Amino acid sequence: MSEPKIDVAVDDPLFRANHLTAVRWVLAGLVAVGHVFLLTTAYEPTRIYHWTGGYMAVNGFFVLSGLLIAKSLNTRRQLGPYVKSRLLRIYPALIAMGLAFVFIFAPFFSEPGGLDRVWSGETWRYVLRVLAMGDPQNAPGGIFAGNLESDFNGPLWTIRFEMMAYGLAAFGFFSGVLGGFRRTVTAFLVLQIAYLVLPHMIDFSVLPTGALPLLRLSSAFLMGMVLWHWPSARRPHGLIVVALVGLFLLFGDSLIGELLANLALTAVILRVGLPSKTSRLVSAMPDYSYGLYIWHYPVMQGVLFFHPDFGPAMLGLVSTPIFLLVSAASWHLIEKPALRLKRLRRPKAVLAFDGEAPR
Repeated sequence: MSEPKIDVAVDDPLFRANHLTAVRWVLAGLVAVGHVFLLTTAYEPTRIYHWTGGYMAVNGFFVLSGLLIAKSLNTRRQLGPYVKSRLLRIYPALIAMGLAFVFIFAPFFSEPGGLDRVWSGETWRYVLRVLAMGDPQNAPGGIFAGNLESDFNGPLWTIRFEMMAYGLAAFGFFSGVLGGFRRTVTAFLVLQIAYLVLPHMIDFSVLPTGALPLLRLSSAFLMGMVLWHWPSARRPHGLIVVALVGLFLLFGDSLIGELLANLALTAVILRVGLPSKTSRLVSAMPDYSYGLYIWHYPVMQGVLFFHPDFGPAMLGLVSTPIFLLVSAASWHLIEKPALRLKRLRRPKAVLAFDGEAPR
């Protein structure tokens, strides 16, 4: 017998104008602020306990991604369009990034540089490795030689985990492993407990380097998927938000510190991103967040390549207008046109949720 269904209110803010794009701007900005300091001082001071602003912003991105991917899977229920949408969201801008590495950064921001870098096999192998979701570290050709950090684009490490999450979410949905509220909550709890406990029981340094980040980001992603099945939790009362923030401030240095940080951050994101009343100006913001995320780091590195004496303030002042402009170009000329290729009809209303989900 099929499980009973409960109709969901058509005024769900997740299905109308909301402020989630603005939230993604803020999260991308937090990552950029952290790198302003890391690239000049090797230390990110924007932190509470062990949790830096950039670190928590990445967690926030994965929570949001889990919520929106669960929405996509449950409303579309077609694997082909889902895969097409995910590829069109990630790859066009990433390919542009790879071409920029080949034709701009490798020849002009390397020691030794020169146009020979354009035709170098190792230059193209690096780009292909990134596009194949391999390790984006250790870019060739002495990129940004002399900088405090010599990697080309540190934030790219999360993209492969995002793609893994897309794939695993689709598998879980179509296989039934993540079918419904209870199964999704169970999967979240299993991964969350594993992430909190296993590092204290086994040596992750002997495992593949991505094992611990996979647990971390998968648990954040599943937290977002749980929120899809729990509509009432997407509208946390102000007192709940304050309580979660307070619990994090009190116990953020404990074993469950990151879980409390994620819960507090998610509550704030939901309160701000899915308000009952929206601002037309805020809800109409163009979504530069992905461009901001993938472009700010190489732009900052490029500025430091020619001005190694810059401190955090000067680096932020000079680089911010540049990566904002590049991100705008990425959105309007690459990302937005690519997303039009999806040609998917928008759902007219929320379909339904499993009857087991709390209201």
